[in-house]
Amino acid sequence: MSKKPSQAYVRCFWVGRMQLINGTFVPIHCTHMSNKFLEVEAPQSIFGSKKVKVELDASHDGKMKKIKAICATDLDVLNEHDKHYIKLHFERIAEEDIKFIEEFVEAHA
Repeated sequence: MSKKPSQAYVRCFWVGRMQLINGTFVPIHCTHMSNKFLEVEAPQSIFGSKKVKVELDASHDGKMKKIKAICATDLDVLNEHDKHYIKLHFERIAEEDIKFIEEFVEAHA
């Protein structure tokens, strides 16, 4: 069974930051995303934060958008580039942000 294009998992190069539960901000760049999941690279670990606030500077078809979401962490591992690969899923995100992500995903699926 094939997924709808809006549910695909695509490569992404958006940058932003992540706020940990202790208030620390960590710069991130997105590597992959879907309308439900997000994978990012960060220079440091999430230090046990089960939830984080993510802010991404998104762009698609000449439109810019600041996407904000509360995400739960699924994975945090040190990768071969000495960066932390972190997999997250959206817990709270505005419908307009999901729509923007789905348009981006469909265009790149």
